[in-house]
Amino acid sequence: MLNSINKQNIIISTLSLVAVGILWGIFFSPIWWVSLKAPQYPEAAFPGGIRIHFHVNGVFNGCEKIESLEKSETEALNCKHEMDAINHYVGMYPIAAGAPVERAVSLFVFILFTFMILAFALPKRKQRAILLALASIGIIVFAYQTLYVKGGATMQSSPYLADVMSTMHLDKEDIEGLSGKELVENSYREGLGRYFPTPEVDCPGFVPLLKYMDLYASQKRDFFDLHDILNNGGVTTIPLLDLFKQEYQFLLKDSVTPEVSEKRFLQNCNTFSKLSGTTDNTRTDIILTALDIFFGVFIVALIALVVGVLKTRIFNWLLILIPLALPLFFIMDYAGWLWWFGHNLNSMGAFTVKPFMATVFGVGKVAQFSTYSYPYYGFGLMMLLSLITGAMGLIRFKQHQNAD
Repeated sequence: MLNSINKQNIIISTLSLVAVGILWGIFFSPIWWVSLKAPQYPEAAFPGGIRIHFHVNGVFNGCEKIESLEKSETEALNCKHEMDAINHYVGMYPIAAGAPVERAVSLFVFILFTFMILAFALPKRKQRAILLALASIGIIVFAYQTLYVKGGATMQSSPYLADVMSTMHLDKEDIEGLSGKELVENSYREGLGRYFPTPEVDCPGFVPLLKYMDLYASQKRDFFDLHDILNNGGVTTIPLLDLFKQEYQFLLKDSVTPEVSEKRFLQNCNTFSKLSGTTDNTRTDIILTALDIFFGVFIVALIALVVGVLKTRIFNWLLILIPLALPLFFIMDYAGWLWWFGHNLNSMGAFTVKPFMATVFGVGKVAQFSTYSYPYYGFGLMMLLSLITGAMGLIRFKQHQNAD
């Protein structure tokens, strides 16, 4: 009987090492791919359409360099940028605006999963608790240094950094002094503001510009002559310019006092501010707060896991059941962000479409585009990880049954 248990423990230990290897294969692999095909992207020039690959730590170009009679490229088309350009016509935010927290913390989650799998392979609760306690201390220190210490951004994983730097056109030197949280802030703010900036509207701060509008209106000058003055005064978006143009046309038609002009402007500007939607600053603050909340919950969860493993059998099963459910976690998060993109369309898009849910699996249709969304080999590795961790759990379960 003892010999049989030892053999089972050896099998579980071996499977745990295989599972950890697969886990890190997942971390560096494309999990899902999406492609857009349309008449303007002929098969000869774009055999895979406009294709992108989703990883747990970023979204990457899925197009390859074409060498054919019809087309020859020195480098592959950046289909991630191309898809962003296509999507922005219907008011969709750039891909970089999706899953900013998940991508930034994926490294710490995968390190935790590694130690959970290894701890489950140990035969005794006390051994598991000790390993998890030591690992938790290391993970918390590493995560804190990466996210909150100046220069910590460079400690992030190479795929995550490659994704962020390519999106923002940065070099390694540009991020050396940033914390991981600052990198999340900069990349998310860039994603929000690339096509559809929504800055804070400081209506009282714009009042000094009215004297220039009054002067130019009295001279019957074209509104275009005011552009440089307005831009220097913080009027940098098309909707704001449209607001000032509306006020300028009012000044051209009617002779009004500065007091009346200011009162009317503030009323219209305040109305505009309420209708312009959530600002970039507010959205960014929400994401940064979510990152802080994750870090706090992460610490509490690690402490609860260590104590729970030591005290009760249920937590020992969580060590293997949570990594086993990784495919489900990915699909839920992926589908959730697809919903967010389709239901948070900016009104500044060139075309108006109803809110929609993008295709999670299979073939869909948006305007003249056919969308293809399917799992890639990284998701196959996820399923293999589930099988192996499931086998580990089954062997351990039979051990407990025999012991009882």
